Amino acid sequence: MPLSEQDRIDITDLIHLHGHHVDTGRLDRAAELFTPDVAYDVGDLGLGTLQGVEAITRASLAMGDRNPVGHHVTNVVISEIDDGSARVRSKGIGITAAGTAGSVAYDDVVVRLADGWRISRRTVTARRAPLGGSAEGPREVLERWRSAAIDRSADGMRRVYAADAVHEFPFTPPGVPSRLEGRDTIVDWISAGWEAHGLRYEHYRTLAVHRTDDPDTIVVEQEALGTSTLTGAFTLPNVVVLTARDGRIARLRDYVDTQAAAAATG
Repeated sequence: MPLSEQDRIDITDLIHLHGHHVDTGRLDRAAELFTPDVAYDVGDLGLGTLQGVEAITRASLAMGDRNPVGHHVTNVVISEIDDGSARVRSKGIGITAAGTAGSVAYDDVVVRLADGWRISRRTVTARRAPLGGSAEGPREVLERWRSAAIDRSADGMRRVYAADAVHEFPFTPPGVPSRLEGRDTIVDWISAGWEAHGLRYEHYRTLAVHRTDDPDTIVVEQEALGTSTLTGAFTLPNVVVLTARDGRIARLRDYVDTQAAAAATG
């Protein structure tokens, strides 16, 4: 059954209600907004992915006076996914106590529960460039790299690495290279691994993003989640140090959990 007019009204009210509850400090009413196991991805802001209502509440309290004094949500667009869920895109303007403002995009998945619609996943992305452009900093390059891995797209990988890129694996077992030089060498090696190891990446969970003294370099704590043809579902923890130049990866140091990788590949 397609979304009814009342469904769209209720979903829009849900998206708007978030700002009212947070700005008035009614964090005890977060369960009216989110599913108990909600995934709240604020990795683009350096805060990782918060799992569950309690984690969101703790993070808000920990920010204290750094929270915006006003969340203003606009441009709500609702697209049906299936009978029980929908995708909602909206814009957010945050006003701080100092009078400064920032703009973000919200990408939500909402689900229909017995007591109404709730947000089951929210991804918050900061807007940093005008006219639909992308600042193409290291965080944006990381997302394109992840997307290429999920899609198993060799062309996508070639578009994300610089021609003279270096990809390093500081932790490697015998027989695995610790350094790959040049885009073609890197992409060929990655593509061969997709076929040889039977791993299909489905999602990346951002645990934390750390900025460095070099604005082109970030340190990312993350987990790659997916399915192995040999061992089933897997979670691979790793830390990535990524340096981007002109919208492409110039250097990537990939600290893989080798024991988890060995378990996933059987």
